[in-house]
Amino acid sequence: MLRYVTDEEARGLISLDEGIELMHELFRQEAAGETENHSTVELALGKGFFRLKAGAAYGMGCYGFKAYGNGRYTVFLYGTESGHLEGIVECHGLTEVRTAAVSALGAKLMARADAQALGIIGTGREARAQLPGMLKVRPITSVKAYSRSAGHRERFAAEMSDRYGVPVTAVDSGEECVRDADLVVTITGANEPVLLGRWLRPGTHVCAIGATTPQRRELDEEAIARAGTIVVEHLEGAKAELGELQFAAARGKLRWGRVRELKDVAAGLMPGRTSDDEITIIDTIGVGSEDVAIAWAALSKARANGVGQELPL
Repeated sequence: MLRYVTDEEARGLISLDEGIELMHELFRQEAAGETENHSTVELALGKGFFRLKAGAAYGMGCYGFKAYGNGRYTVFLYGTESGHLEGIVECHGLTEVRTAAVSALGAKLMARADAQALGIIGTGREARAQLPGMLKVRPITSVKAYSRSAGHRERFAAEMSDRYGVPVTAVDSGEECVRDADLVVTITGANEPVLLGRWLRPGTHVCAIGATTPQRRELDEEAIARAGTIVVEHLEGAKAELGELQFAAARGKLRWGRVRELKDVAAGLMPGRTSDDEITIIDTIGVGSEDVAIAWAALSKARANGVGQELPL
């Protein structure tokens, strides 16, 4: 029978640790040909937006799609054995966990093992999930945070310092945030770059998260040109949707042939970095198989623990 799980219920079902391991396993399965992804479908609404990400995690026994827009995120889940719709999971909270888990996985596989200084550009809701993810995979001892609003970044710094016991300092510019960082996260809604390549020191790893449409850019073309290893989740989706890579490619600063997929690093088919001095980038937009996999895991837990509501459908 079909089970419906609310966002509030789903938030407590998958921990960040579980999310990181789940994403690692998903990309290992992708390397073995057991997943499927397609570019995002978007409707040209006059007001607001509606997008759909379809994907399959065949190795986990599921496929489906996430429909999202105007504040609501819902995953529709089908079982590969039954071929039936088996669950509807509201996934606003799960999307935050999934996004943080993929970033953390990228840092685990690509950042220097001794990375201790973290810079975060963007201090909104989703940025609050990024910090604990980085703390789980690297020995972070200091954090700098920048966003356009001084009040927002000051509140973020105070809240995160208190919650995680690591000093978080609000700074007055993106350059100050990035200058001495070993690891940088950009998670904004910017249409123009918030991180310039000339700010990056050798050996830095960048997790770029916010440029999820062709209109958005967080990294300038110099940042992309300076990177030795650039990784995306799904190459065809990145070519269609990832604004900052499209921009760099159009200006001759990037050859798509040197962009690799996360599955290759996750499965050990290529290294996450080639030297301690190399600048590395993981540029993410989220793909359907990720949403389906994490929602399926939440649905399985919901069934086992009597969470959610059975629907007579």
